[in-house]
Amino acid sequence: MATTKHILSLLLLAASLTATAQRQKPTPWDTPASQQEKLDRGFIRINTTSTKPYFSWRLLGSDDEHTSFLILIDGEVKSDTLRDRTSFRPSGIINSSKKVELVTLQNGVPVDTVSPMVFNNNLCHRLKLDRPQPTTTDAKLKDSVYVYTPNDCSVGDVDGDGQYELFVKWAPSNSKDNSQSGYTGATIIDCYKIATGEKLWRIDLGTNIRSGAHYTQYMVYDFDRDGKAELICKTAPGSVDGAGNYVSKAATDTRILNASNTRDCRVSGGRINAGYEYLTVFNGETGAAIHTIPYIPNRNATYVLSDAAGTLNWTFGSKSDTGSYGNRGERYLAGVAYLDGPDKNPSAIMCRGMYTRSYLWAVDFDGKELKTHWIHGSISTTQVERTDANGTKRTRTYSKTTDPKNTHAAYTAYGQGAHSLTIADVDGDGCDEIIYGSATVDNDGWMLYSTGFGHGDALHIGDMNPDRPGLEIFMVHEENPYGAHFIDAATGEVLWASTGDDDNGRGLAANIFDTNSSNRGYEFWSAKVANTINARTLIGITADKPSMNFRIFWDGDPYDELLDGTSIRKYTQNGEKLSFTNMGVYSTASTMKTFTSIISTLSSCNSTKSTPCLQADLFGDWREEVIWWNTADPSEIIIFSSTEISPYRVPTLMHDHNYRMAIAWQNTGYNQPPHISYYLPDYVEDLKGVADVIEEQPRTKGDVNEDGKVDISDIVAIINQIAGTATYRYADVNEDEKVDISDIVAVINIIAGAEGQS
Repeated sequence: MATTKHILSLLLLAASLTATAQRQKPTPWDTPASQQEKLDRGFIRINTTSTKPYFSWRLLGSDDEHTSFLILIDGEVKSDTLRDRTSFRPSGIINSSKKVELVTLQNGVPVDTVSPMVFNNNLCHRLKLDRPQPTTTDAKLKDSVYVYTPNDCSVGDVDGDGQYELFVKWAPSNSKDNSQSGYTGATIIDCYKIATGEKLWRIDLGTNIRSGAHYTQYMVYDFDRDGKAELICKTAPGSVDGAGNYVSKAATDTRILNASNTRDCRVSGGRINAGYEYLTVFNGETGAAIHTIPYIPNRNATYVLSDAAGTLNWTFGSKSDTGSYGNRGERYLAGVAYLDGPDKNPSAIMCRGMYTRSYLWAVDFDGKELKTHWIHGSISTTQVERTDANGTKRTRTYSKTTDPKNTHAAYTAYGQGAHSLTIADVDGDGCDEIIYGSATVDNDGWMLYSTGFGHGDALHIGDMNPDRPGLEIFMVHEENPYGAHFIDAATGEVLWASTGDDDNGRGLAANIFDTNSSNRGYEFWSAKVANTINARTLIGITADKPSMNFRIFWDGDPYDELLDGTSIRKYTQNGEKLSFTNMGVYSTASTMKTFTSIISTLSSCNSTKSTPCLQADLFGDWREEVIWWNTADPSEIIIFSSTEISPYRVPTLMHDHNYRMAIAWQNTGYNQPPHISYYLPDYVEDLKGVADVIEEQPRTKGDVNEDGKVDISDIVAIINQIAGTATYRYADVNEDEKVDISDIVAVINIIAGAEGQS
C-alpha cells in the first residue's frame, strides 16, 4: 500500500539520484560505501564553562538528506530538529549532572540514541599514558642518558565498536637521523582507548630496529576488512609483540623461526648493516603478531631473506652508501592503497629508497598471512622491474617517447622520492595510485608518469583548482633545479613551476581565503618561492608567506586555518596584505586564546618539523582534532577539538577516501597534513544539509483512512505542496525550476500499479 509519505520519499529519492548523477564536481559522498569505516556518531561533550557545554557529533558518509538530529537533556527535547549542522550549544544552564543524549532521526523516525564522550579536562581531553623507561641492560647504551616522549600517533578501530583507538609511537631522546652516528634506544608502540586511556598492549621493536623518523613507518588500517584494524610495520630479530612473544614465532619460514633473537646487529656508530629484516602484521586488539615474513627488498635490494651485510651501492652524488653508512638504503616510507578498487582488500605499501633506487612493495593481508601483491623497483632513471605475486619479474624501459610530458631526464621513480608519499585515485579508474614524490606509480605497479623534478621534502594533493577536472599536486624540491611544481595529478602535466638556487625545504598548499572569484581555489607557497600563488589563476597574490607546516579545519567556515607548532592561525586579506589572528579552543571575534594559555607546557614533536602527534577528524563534527604532548609530564598527551559552532553539515572527513588514506600515512617520514578530495566551499554552498528539503515525519494514523487506504485528498495536498514549493536545479524540473506535475502523476501511477491500486 502506498502512503503519502511513501510517495514523497520516492519523489525525493528520485530527485536526489538525479542530482548525484549529473553533478560534475567531486563531493563528500563520492567515497564508495565499501571504503567507509563503520563508525559511531562520535558524540562528544566539551564543558566550555561549568554550565555551558558544547556538543558535536558525526554526520556519516552513509547519511542522506533525510537524516536529522535532536538533543535530549534528562529525556526532554532541548533543540529544534537539527538538519543543517552537527554542533550545538544549549541556551540555558546545563550542569554536569544532567543526562545528555543525541537522537538520530531517519525520515523523522528515531533510529539511534547515544550518550557523549565527555572531555575530561573541560576544554581538552588529557590521557595519562604508560611511559616506557630507558633500558639499563644494554651495554652499548650504558653511558647514554635518554628518555621517552610521545611521538607520531595513528588511529584505528581495533575492536569493531565504531570508535577509534589511539596508537602511540614512543621515541627515545637519542633517536638519530640516518646521517648521524650513535646508538639509540628501542622504538616502542602502544595502543590505548581514547575515552579512558586504558592501555591495550605494547610492542617493543628491539635493538635491531634503529629509532628515528626514517626507520619505523607503521600502518594502522583494517587490511582484511573484518571490521577491526591491524598494524603492519618493519621488524627484526628481537622484536617483541603485544603478547610478549618474539615476532619470529609468527613466521612460517623456518629460517625466521630458527633465527637468534638475542643477536645484536648494530655495528660501530649504532647503524644496523646486517641481520635479517622482517615485516610483521599485528592483531590490533591484542598486539599479538599474526604473521612475519622477510622484508622486501633487503638492504642489498634483492627479494630474499638475507643475513648478509649491506654491500649494494646506493650512492647519491658524492656520498657513497656502501658498507656501514646506510643513509640512502635505510630510508623508508609507507602507505595504504586500494590497488584493485574499493571492493577489494587494501594493500600496505612498504617502500625503501628515495634518493636513487626506489622500491615500492605492495603487501596484502587475508586475515592469516601476508602476501606480495607486486614489487615495483625503479632501478635506474629509465628502467623499472616489476615482480608479480607469483615472483615473475618483468622489465620496462621508459623514455621521452613513453612519457612526453617529462621535461627532465628521469622517467621512473629513481631519485624522485620525497620524505613522504601520498595515496589517491588520480586517474578516476577506482584504483589508487602512489604519488612517490615527483613520480606516480600506477595501481598495477608500473609507472604512470614522472616529472623528473627530483627529491623533495613536502608533498600535497587535493582539488586545489576546483574549476579544473580532477586533482592537483604541489611539491617542493631540495635538488637542482630546486624550486617547486604544481601538476595535474592524473597526467603529470606541469601547470606551474618555479626554479631556485637552493634547497626549498618547506612548502604548503591550503585554501586559506576566498574573498572573491579571483581568489577562488587553494593557495600554495614555499620557503624559496617569492610569492603566495593562487592555484586557479597561477598568479602571485601576495609576497607575504604564511606558516608552512599543517593546514586544519577549525573555526567552522569552509576554509583552512594553519597549524604550526602549538598555534592555529587564521589568515585574512586586508587590502593586498595577509594578516593572521591566533585561533583558540574557545574563542570569540574579540578574544583569541592560544592553546598554551590553557596548558603552558604543550609541545609538538619531531624537532624543528614541529608537527602534531596527530591531526585527524577523530570524533565530533567534521572539524579536525589535534594531539600534542605535555613537556611537564611526558606521560601525558592532550587532545583538542574546536568548540566553535559551525553552520555547515559535512560528513566526517574520515569517510573521504583521500583524507582517510592520509591519516594512515601521516606518521611517515616528515609528517605532512591530510587533504580532502573535494573543494569544500562549493559543497557547503550547494548543499547546506537538509534545511530546504521537506522533512518526512513519522507515519501516524491520520495518514490513512480507517480501511487502511490512502486518502486521495492527502495525495492531492502533497502534490500541490511539492509542485508549488520544491525547487531543484537538475533535469527533473521545468524552466521555472518547479517540479513538473506530470512527473508526479506518473510516479503515483507507477506506485499504484506496482502495489495493486487503482
